[in-house]
Amino acid sequence: MQIKDGVILAGLKIEMRPVLILAEKIWEKYGQPLTVTCGLDGEHSAGSLHYYGFAVDLRIRDFSEGQRQSAWANLKSKLGIAYDVVLHKTHIHVEFDLGKS
Repeated sequence: MQIKDGVILAGLKIEMRPVLILAEKIWEKYGQPLTVTCGLDGEHSAGSLHYYGFAVDLRIRDFSEGQRQSAWANLKSKLGIAYDVVLHKTHIHVEFDLGKS
C-alpha cells in the first residue's frame, strides 16, 4: 500500500482496516498499487467522516473505465451495507456508515 504525501492516517478507526486490506487485494488484481489519497486530511464538507477517521479515498485514476467500475462494484459488494462506497472519476471514497453498523 502506498500513501500519498501529506495524507494523514493516524487516527483512522479500526473499522477502516477491512477496507484497506480488501482494496489492496482488488487493486493487485489490476496490477495497480493501492494508493490512499485522503484520510483525516484535506478539505471536506462539514460533518465529513474523513475528519473522524471513518473515511478514506483510494486512487483509481490509472484504471480503465471498466476497471474502475469493476473495482468499485467488487469493493462495494464485499464490504457490505455497513460501508458507503462512492465512485468518483479519480478515486473511490469509502466510509463506514455509523447509522448502518
